[in-house]
Amino acid sequence: DLSLNNVTDSEAFPGLIRQTHRKIRAASADGAYDTRLCHDELRRKKISALIPPRKGAGYWPGEYADRNRAVANQRLTGS
Repeated sequence: DLSLNNVTDSEAFPGLIRQTHRKIRAASADGAYDTRLCHDELRRKKISALIPPRKGAGYWPGEYADRNRAVANQRLTGS
């Protein structure tokens, strides 16, 4: 899909995921996709998110346990 110049890749990502009709088990992306919008759409479709937290990322409340574990690991390892 093509997007407008004023739409970021992470904003377009949920729409692309919604268009899929095949079962996707996991999706990997870089830290630019570490947004609630992307994580929410992946969770809605029951897709495991393999997205590293952005540098200096904070914990998110609610249904983001996997991401919060990644943030904790990032803080422990310093990477």
